[in-house]
Amino acid sequence: MMSVHVRGGASGRKRRGWAVIAVWILVPLLVIVGVVTMVETTTGPARTRPSNAIATGETTEGRHVAIVAYETDTFPHLDLFRIGSIGYSVQVQAFDLDGGEPLWDTMLSNDYPSMGAEALAVGGDYAYVRTDHGLVILDVVTGAVTARDSDIPGLGDDYVASRNAYGWDPDTEQVVLLDQEGAIRSIPLGTQTAAPASPAVATRWQDQLDAASAERLSYYESTWNATRDKAQLPGPEPEPDPLTGIVPDDNMLWASWAPAEAWTTGIVLDQRTSYAAGSSFGFAVSESHNGSGYIIQVADLDTRSARARLDIPSGAGIQTVAVDPDGYVVMVMPNADQQGLLIVATADALHATTIGERGWLGF
Repeated sequence: MMSVHVRGGASGRKRRGWAVIAVWILVPLLVIVGVVTMVETTTGPARTRPSNAIATGETTEGRHVAIVAYETDTFPHLDLFRIGSIGYSVQVQAFDLDGGEPLWDTMLSNDYPSMGAEALAVGGDYAYVRTDHGLVILDVVTGAVTARDSDIPGLGDDYVASRNAYGWDPDTEQVVLLDQEGAIRSIPLGTQTAAPASPAVATRWQDQLDAASAERLSYYESTWNATRDKAQLPGPEPEPDPLTGIVPDDNMLWASWAPAEAWTTGIVLDQRTSYAAGSSFGFAVSESHNGSGYIIQVADLDTRSARARLDIPSGAGIQTVAVDPDGYVVMVMPNADQQGLLIVATADALHATTIGERGWLGF
């Protein structure tokens, strides 16, 4: 009697089993990839809403940087960068002022509704941000949080969970804060330890800091009067005419270099002095509206001619302005996709960087 041996019976069944398993794994995976691809290619970029404050300064390594706090919601995008927030978060981002490139982007909170956060100062080894929960101190190189709220050396449980309890004193270059006992403490720029403020600083800030909870911060606020049709230049104030009381337009600047297609043009103002922003460094910045967007220009004050130009499709103009003492005018405005843009102007250059920009999967 002949015996028949069937080859591959068990191994064939094993192969079929693995094939079924592969199908069960690959099909859902392909569906997920397809959905992610569709979302990423058919929806616009995630909006970013910067708060109404820009802090600029110089690091220990001599790098000029700016920091901005902002709110974002990346839904429906898959954003692995903010996976812990399910896409919704309040962030703080640092930028190089010379090249415009982002340096780091750190999540401060994933609370909903959003926690108010505003950049206070940056310089030396640290960046400082005030929030509704207290003060956050970050490493200026990496963006890592080094201390916040009750963890701040010299403050501890005396910290106040109110955005209005913290401020920046530009004259002495230190963060000032109100503690639970009503005393004023300070943190010198480039350090992270709080100590009692000097009598002069304490007196100056005693009525400006508030331990009560601040009203919810709106990430849609703008700098008051960021531009004007004319602006004063540094120098003596013009005297009014003794007979008519009319103040002459001496030492005033108009944007005579405005492009021909502009409907309206304004001069960007330094919010601290009300002078034309950049005028202390020999240049001025203008913002023109041409019906479809905005034109930002830098002009030389000696020749009254434009040295650089940026065309930005946008439905709104400049919202925030800061002037760095080393010759940078830093501005924030939205682009056409409602993403915040950080715009940096120097004597002969302009560059813009999108705030909070992320590629696929948040990278």
